[in-house]
Amino acid sequence: MSWNASVLSAVSSDTEPTILITFDSAKYIFNVGENTTRAFLQSRRNWKKTRGVFLTSIGTQRASGLPGLLMTFADSGLTSLNIAGPAGLLHFMAAMRKYTFRENMSVNPIEIPTSRLPDELPDDIPIYKDDNISVFALPISTEIHSLESSESDIMPHSETSAVNRRSGKRKRSSSPAPPPLQEVISHPDFDPTTLVGDMAQEWLRHIVRAMFPGSAAKPVISSAKVEHVSQPSGFNRPLPSLPACNLRATLAYAVVGPRVRGKFDVKRAEVLGLSAGPLRARVARGETVTVVGKDGVERSVGPSDVVGASENPGVVLILDTPSTAHIPSLVKGFESGAFSKYWGKGPEKKDHSLRVVFHLCGNDVFEHERYKAFMKRFDDDVHHIVASRDHGSDPITFTSAAFNQLRLNHLDSDIFPVPKYSLEAKKTMDTASLPSNTDCMRAHTVIDIRPPRPPLRDPEAEANDLFHPAVLSGELSSLSDAARTQFSEAQARVDEAAVPDVIGKDVTVVTLGTGSAIPSKYRNVSGTLLCIPGAGYILLDAGEGTWGQLSRNYGAAVWNVLRALKCIFISHIHGDHHIGLAKILAMRQQLDPPPEEPLYLISNRMVLLYLRDYNALEELGFSEDARARVVPILSDEIHWRNKGRGGWNYGDQDQKGSRLAAGALCKTLGLQKINTVDVEHRARCHGLIVKHLDGWSVVFSGDTVPTQKLVQAGAGATLLIHEATMANDQVEMARAKMHSTFGQAIDIGKSMNAQNILLTHFSARYPKMPPSVSERQAGDPVVAFAFDHANIKIGDMWKMGAYARAIEQSFIDIADIEGEEPEVIDAAHVDIS
Repeated sequence: MSWNASVLSAVSSDTEPTILITFDSAKYIFNVGENTTRAFLQSRRNWKKTRGVFLTSIGTQRASGLPGLLMTFADSGLTSLNIAGPAGLLHFMAAMRKYTFRENMSVNPIEIPTSRLPDELPDDIPIYKDDNISVFALPISTEIHSLESSESDIMPHSETSAVNRRSGKRKRSSSPAPPPLQEVISHPDFDPTTLVGDMAQEWLRHIVRAMFPGSAAKPVISSAKVEHVSQPSGFNRPLPSLPACNLRATLAYAVVGPRVRGKFDVKRAEVLGLSAGPLRARVARGETVTVVGKDGVERSVGPSDVVGASENPGVVLILDTPSTAHIPSLVKGFESGAFSKYWGKGPEKKDHSLRVVFHLCGNDVFEHERYKAFMKRFDDDVHHIVASRDHGSDPITFTSAAFNQLRLNHLDSDIFPVPKYSLEAKKTMDTASLPSNTDCMRAHTVIDIRPPRPPLRDPEAEANDLFHPAVLSGELSSLSDAARTQFSEAQARVDEAAVPDVIGKDVTVVTLGTGSAIPSKYRNVSGTLLCIPGAGYILLDAGEGTWGQLSRNYGAAVWNVLRALKCIFISHIHGDHHIGLAKILAMRQQLDPPPEEPLYLISNRMVLLYLRDYNALEELGFSEDARARVVPILSDEIHWRNKGRGGWNYGDQDQKGSRLAAGALCKTLGLQKINTVDVEHRARCHGLIVKHLDGWSVVFSGDTVPTQKLVQAGAGATLLIHEATMANDQVEMARAKMHSTFGQAIDIGKSMNAQNILLTHFSARYPKMPPSVSERQAGDPVVAFAFDHANIKIGDMWKMGAYARAIEQSFIDIADIEGEEPEVIDAAHVDIS
């Protein structure tokens, strides 16, 4: 039985470490940071045999790719999945309930307490076991817990009972048994926030079951996708408060492979009189039989007589140490208990073969003397793969998109900047003080566990990387003669054209994500950045990976952009429009010094409900003592037709403060007004109208079918950014999915008398160049296609039309270079929107 461990993604500007354990029959994923789904697509690996996802911690760093991955799994045909993680896992999953759900998949959450009483959670009992692997967990805390510390109060009743049974304990209580959950939630005044202890945990588990009931044998795939699963009472209320627990604690995992039986010695069996037949088969199954040998002597023959010694199972360790404060707990965990057998050197007999240790190191951990001493306690033949942001380089992750951008940079270096990257580490690894088999983690590294081989780079991934060889050579030899001609002709047209004078010409639109529903190799999901010179930035939607797109676009200056980000607008609750929001808000908390001004977040109640539930796990800016504050503005409260219903003190705190906050935002950005407009989609959705004191305006459609509401609210726009999900020959499908075609989006722009129209949010059916539209006629608005990482000033929007043929030819070239790509997923059937 062969199996391996591999690195799907490493520490970079747009990814965090994701490690895969792969057998012929199954796959297991350890950590799913942002862009995990897109990393699968880039690597051309598939996920169809995934059985489990294991998280070392709960938060944006290790788990923010989970919701998109879950829905992609379900839509690709996966029907069941185990998800393991530390305390807070159930809360983390339940917080996604309004946008992460699939009827056809069942999910089994395994929440592992991160502190324990002696023998309450034995670390020699696997938290997961199947026919391939046994997984053991070791909590790593910022402090070494005393014997009295316990986290059993945050465990589901079924888990604490199971642990107590395994350790021989019996749980005693003089209190009467609480009423069953169904009785509690059936009460007309049921409020989930009143639940505590086991009942709160059972409620969270109940929500997860409702999100993923596994009620259908096959994925529900249709043009009119079901918008919801069955919602229990209280589904739309805030979650119960988190019990006191150490949310900074992480888990270390030991992955133990199968023990392979020794070989059957046929020659020895013949000598002992055990000929081929039923008796030999019984011995092979582990039984002892009686035979008469060639010497006429009757003897008993068992497995030990004819079967060689079994092969010790291979072991992989995954250690997540986010700070130097976690090191003492990690060391103590290896000094005693089940994990101690993986540590230390010596001739003593071992029942395992430790092959590789993956070290996920936070700031200063890898350089800490105690951590280096810890590493050197392992056997000399163990391989160490280290993920450390300071000690690893930052190569491009999504090389297909970057290679295209590199080519287009020769067309227009301002509109198509080369993504930021670095092939040099900030710090050099001190090899003299480390084990000899220590390497920095790199994506696409494969370590064969059985049969054992040293780490190697995946040759297919190396061959598919066209970007780095091109930048290292300094030449674009792959630019065909046809592309060179198209580039030259396009540049000549731009040079000869009369430059239009446009109000707001220096306002820049950065199209961070231009795809819809799911990411692809060339297009990330929705995200558009609006830069107002001298004032700040507005982010329009924030699909998964938006932070990474910002980082690749701005490099080290991304922190300045984050500080100057004044407003984020989230159009609706569908995941492809906001899954990346939590990551951006979490990164904003790291600004030092913290920003003096708040970030204004415009969205609806469902998005705010999710964020506030999540804020209990990781600070996003909603707590009173947050370092970087977030001020919510309800979309409905700044509707363009809102005439002040109910006065300034109407409704709850969000309603009372929304219009005052909008006024402060306008003052900050120099706006005349900022308003929303309700548009027509499968979920409640809004568009946005931004009007500046200088006279320019930008209208953002959100997801919608063509609607006159947008035309009226955005009349006379300088720029309309409109979704164009489907081609013009797919009007019926667009209507069924409540989206617009290219032609419909253009017609809306014409109807509102927009000067410029930027089309975006393209279906995964068009991963490269969208189908062409009709030629522009005199008096028509400028029409441009959006591409990831394009930086377009409103005054330069017209250039995109001049460049269209050249861009299309570049994609044709790339298709010829890459050849036919294997179809990893059916993009038409995967939808997280």
